Amino acid sequence: MTVEQLLSECDLVRLTEEKLADCKPFSCGEVDLDEFFAKDCLVNQRKLLGKTYLFCLKNQPDTIVTAFSLSNDSIRLTNRIADEYKEQFLDDTDLRDKTLKRFPAVLIGRLGTNKDFAGQGYGTAIMDFIKVLFRTNNRTGCRFLIVDALNRPDTLHYYEKNGFRYLIADERLEAKYMGIGVGRLPLNTRLMYFDLLKLKVNS
Repeated sequence: MTVEQLLSECDLVRLTEEKLADCKPFSCGEVDLDEFFAKDCLVNQRKLLGKTYLFCLKNQPDTIVTAFSLSNDSIRLTNRIADEYKEQFLDDTDLRDKTLKRFPAVLIGRLGTNKDFAGQGYGTAIMDFIKVLFRTNNRTGCRFLIVDALNRPDTLHYYEKNGFRYLIADERLEAKYMGIGVGRLPLNTRLMYFDLLKLKVNS
């Protein structure tokens, strides 16, 4: 499914308490995600910690097809990141000439597709939409999209398929970067990023 097809079928709506009440219950089959979109996302919005958006069917506005939450963040090159991965990141993004320690990013905090629409291409279309949104309407100088992807094969494959890369490929070294002891491996999530400059757009 393309972004154009997504927009022809669905309307983008900012989540509000009223909109959520008017919609059918949303479930993507993941308990944590379902609970977040049912209540926690509203708390985050009130506290200015993130904003959640919905794609609802045009012909059934009470049906949520996909939901995603966004907030400001950054990629931080701290002393905890191994030189190997720091150098790789700077080379891959052509940022070696910059002295910044933080590179502006938007965090996709949560993203889910209604389980009734799974396997139809909506997941890729929503990711393409987010990429284009920040690549063409980049008002604050956001260079990257980042995610804390659930550390399981299907989720990691989804982000890899959509062009995301691991900031630190070695899970043990990522644990060190995150300040987590290796005794807590495997990690619950993996930090991944997408470089918006990799996305070609019409000038």
